[in-house]
Amino acid sequence: MRYLIILLFAALPAFAESPVTVDEPAVCFQCHDDVEEQGDQRHVHSAFDGGKCSDCHNPHAARHAALLNEDPRAFCLNCHEETAEELKLNSSHAPAASGDCGTCHHPHASDHAGQLRRAAFQLCSECHVQVEDWLARPVVHAPVDEQDCLGCHLAHGSDEERLLVEGVPAICLDCHDVDDDFVALHEGRAIGDSDCTACHDPHAAQRPSLLRANQHDPFAEGDCATCHGSGTNRNSFEIRMDTSTLCLTCHEDLGEEFERDFHGHLMQEGSCVNCHNPHAADGEALLIARQSVLCMRCHFEEAAIRGEKERFLTHSGMDCIECHLPHGAENSLILRSLDVDLCLGCHEESHRGGHPVGPEIIDKRTGTAVTCLSCHQLHGPPHEFYLPLDPSMDLCIQCHKK
Repeated sequence: MRYLIILLFAALPAFAESPVTVDEPAVCFQCHDDVEEQGDQRHVHSAFDGGKCSDCHNPHAARHAALLNEDPRAFCLNCHEETAEELKLNSSHAPAASGDCGTCHHPHASDHAGQLRRAAFQLCSECHVQVEDWLARPVVHAPVDEQDCLGCHLAHGSDEERLLVEGVPAICLDCHDVDDDFVALHEGRAIGDSDCTACHDPHAAQRPSLLRANQHDPFAEGDCATCHGSGTNRNSFEIRMDTSTLCLTCHEDLGEEFERDFHGHLMQEGSCVNCHNPHAADGEALLIARQSVLCMRCHFEEAAIRGEKERFLTHSGMDCIECHLPHGAENSLILRSLDVDLCLGCHEESHRGGHPVGPEIIDKRTGTAVTCLSCHQLHGPPHEFYLPLDPSMDLCIQCHKK
């Protein structure tokens, strides 16, 4: 018996080391016949074309969806080293940065170059829904009309804002020659360091020459010297004085708001033009973007990068300034008021038969009056009704412990 056991143990390594031969991908296609058909498409991923499914997928079990051997982002970048370098640049495409390569690319094969799931213009339009509006405008920039997004933008990462191939005005001057007519239209001013998009919409517009719809009075009247000076300074776009001082020479009523305790970005470099276009814009108040986009560039920026932007855009259909003061406020939330009246302006019926609020009701946690913000969180709440904690128990026992 002792010899038999020894013989069995001696044989074990031979079994452990004997390789298991699997006919890939034929054995996989016995179940995944739909995947086999993908090999007939025009652009086939080299990893898929090699026929070794187990290079990417674990045949038994995995921690990742589709039985992938690794996290998709790291997995793709193991081979696509050039994309990994692009993602280190100053701006990156959100799906690529978050590792969701499959948003744009099919992992096996496609009839479109780069294994794109659909034609590039169609694919871009699915997220950038404003494209439909651009195409309906009377003046459409040639690259947009020709559906050539990649003529101006890079797909993964760029050192320039908005994933541009190169900076403005260089990218514009690649197509638009600086001839006599061009110089005359720009009053002979130097444009070497100017921002063409300050006046022109790079995609489409209602006005000729892609000029933006709403125009600052001095710009509309052709009175550049009001802000930029004249004489020896005529060949430059340099402004006559610092931005905030210049703007307040006309917008005197905003001076008091500048002095409030919170929203001090108005005194930072750029000041007013961080939010307003000094020449022309598509939106009201010459804002450089919709409020939901513009404000998110500074507020909740990390949430936007993580793809959680929509969770922080609460009160659907309302602009940020309906609750917040854009230029300055006396509270850190830059709200128009911390009083319950701010909310009751819309929510008239709220809590009439429920939780009391007001100056006579004291929050035991803070020693201050109970307001709407004592229980509700305006942005990014995890629970319904803008509640930061589970209302079935966790929220209430913050104060009601007995």
